[in-house]
Amino acid sequence: MNILDKMDHIKDFYTASEKKIYNVLSKKPQLVQTYTITQVAGFADVSTSAMLRFCKRLGYNGYKDFKYDLELNLSQKNKGHQSADPLMQIANSLSEAILSIPGECDEALHKLADHIKDSDKIIALGRYRNKTVAEKMFTTLTNIGIPCITASDTLTYENLEKIITKDTTVIVFSVMHDIKSYQNIVTDISELTDRFWLITCNGNKLKNLGFHHYAILPSTGPSVPSLNQHTIMFAFIEMLSYILRNPKE
Repeated sequence: MNILDKMDHIKDFYTASEKKIYNVLSKKPQLVQTYTITQVAGFADVSTSAMLRFCKRLGYNGYKDFKYDLELNLSQKNKGHQSADPLMQIANSLSEAILSIPGECDEALHKLADHIKDSDKIIALGRYRNKTVAEKMFTTLTNIGIPCITASDTLTYENLEKIITKDTTVIVFSVMHDIKSYQNIVTDISELTDRFWLITCNGNKLKNLGFHHYAILPSTGPSVPSLNQHTIMFAFIEMLSYILRNPKE
């Protein structure tokens, strides 16, 4: 019995709060892919504690296990209806990853926005193909009146170290965080400012890289391996821009 069938099977035994959650998730189970536990509970007009009790009612240790099982079910269901058209496969992979950003990166988005607003300067770094993302950040921030410096080579990185203060936000864009060739520069910058960010699609082996903050973006996965993951980073920047332009959101 899959998770949706299980939810339906015991619906007559739910408490009032659990019925509210069931009514929401039975109609829109995809909400768990985009929103946090607190936000999903809000849609059902219940507390986070009620959401946790609902997960345990279904036999899960907590929301994380419940979310994983429900996402797996939705993924398998989508594969059954997946189009053979390669263009549709690309569109589906990109849209699924982009729709996951608000739920998976909400905290990072708002924290980075706070750092940017309170900084004396913003520096966006990106080498090789990541250069286009750093330039996107430069253009986006400049368009909303926030000065930004960008660079794409290690010599410029070293020169920029001279103007970094404790109030500077430095953002490195790297899809696979392949930074071995300039690890010494990363180490130097980490000692100059606590507002040192890595934006990546690779959540593996982050512990000793030297950054103080991370935004780990969802990737399009192996279904369409040739897709450019920088598209996801562009979407992340657009969402960041929205938060900066609408500080009450």
